[in-house]
Amino acid sequence: MITTFVAETDLTEEQDAQLRQLLAIGFPERASHFERQSWWLARPQWRLWLSDDDGRPLAHLGIERRRIGVGDHDVYVAGVGHVCTHPDQRGRGLGRELMHHLRAVMPAPVGFLTCGRHVVGFYEAAGWREVPGPVEMTNVYTGERMVSTSHPPMVLGDGFPAGSPIDLRGLPW
Repeated sequence: MITTFVAETDLTEEQDAQLRQLLAIGFPERASHFERQSWWLARPQWRLWLSDDDGRPLAHLGIERRRIGVGDHDVYVAGVGHVCTHPDQRGRGLGRELMHHLRAVMPAPVGFLTCGRHVVGFYEAAGWREVPGPVEMTNVYTGERMVSTSHPPMVLGDGFPAGSPIDLRGLPW
């Protein structure tokens, strides 16, 4: 297994094309979007992925360092999104391995993501913990503020303050 960690600005055309293909397969409801670009909503600053010996990406995530608001506190987080494992490779520990590598490269003391309820158990098994919401963010289509209560916020690491709401101060990952 090959681990790659690269700044978004250093992605090659070939890497970008391979990641778009993986994301389109991993998120079929957004396949047409990923055929054009390899991110959804906020563009990551870094990419982390695992490839097979032929260089084909099998598992991926994007990372953005951002200062967010949590109640009356400000905290720098490594915002994580675009988490995806190729459907043919699921259940083989690649997601767990990807999360292990994430800990080594996180550009902030705390990782932060929101996810669907159906994958909370995966993240908890990888060391993430759910924190109280709601999460406020910018509506990508209108620029207006919106509040999410349907995707639980989760953190990895220590130092995430108690408080509500969680204000992403921009687009979600």
